[in-house]
Amino acid sequence: MSDDAKNDPLPRLSRARATQWAEEHTARMAEAAGVELDRASAEAAFEDCVGRKDEVAHDGRYSLFYTVYAPVPRERHTDVARRLRADFEKEGFRITGYREYQDDRLTALVDAKDDETRFSLATGSVSPTRYLFSVRTPCMIPPGVTQQPQ
Repeated sequence: MSDDAKNDPLPRLSRARATQWAEEHTARMAEAAGVELDRASAEAAFEDCVGRKDEVAHDGRYSLFYTVYAPVPRERHTDVARRLRADFEKEGFRITGYREYQDDRLTALVDAKDDETRFSLATGSVSPTRYLFSVRTPCMIPPGVTQQPQ
C-alpha cells in the first residue's frame, strides 16, 4: 500500500541557508535580465507545509516564499520577460506561464518550475515601473530534525 510518497524524506536546508539561496538565485535572475534589484524590498516569508487533507506536521518543516523587486520602466518589461524565459529554459526549468507586456492590465510575466526539485520561480510586472522576482521552495525540513510521518 502506498502513501503517495508523502512520507519520503524532505530536502534538508536551514531557513537561513534557504534565504541565502533565494537571495543568490534572484540576484542571478536579475543579472540575466539586465536589471538591478532593490535589495531593501526583499522579503522572506516562511510558511507551514500543509498536506492535501489540511494536515500539518510539527517537526519544523516549512516552505519559503521569497520576493524582491527591481525598478524597470514599462518599455523594458517585455525585454526582461524574454531574457528571463531564455535563462530559465537554459537552466532547465519548465516554463509554466509566459506573457509579454501589452498594457497596464496585461502585464509581462514568466513562471517556471524545476520538476525534479519542485522549486518554482515567478517574475513579472507589478506596476509600470517595478518588476517582481520571486522564488518558492517545496516543503523542506531543517537539518538535524526528525521528520514526522504524515
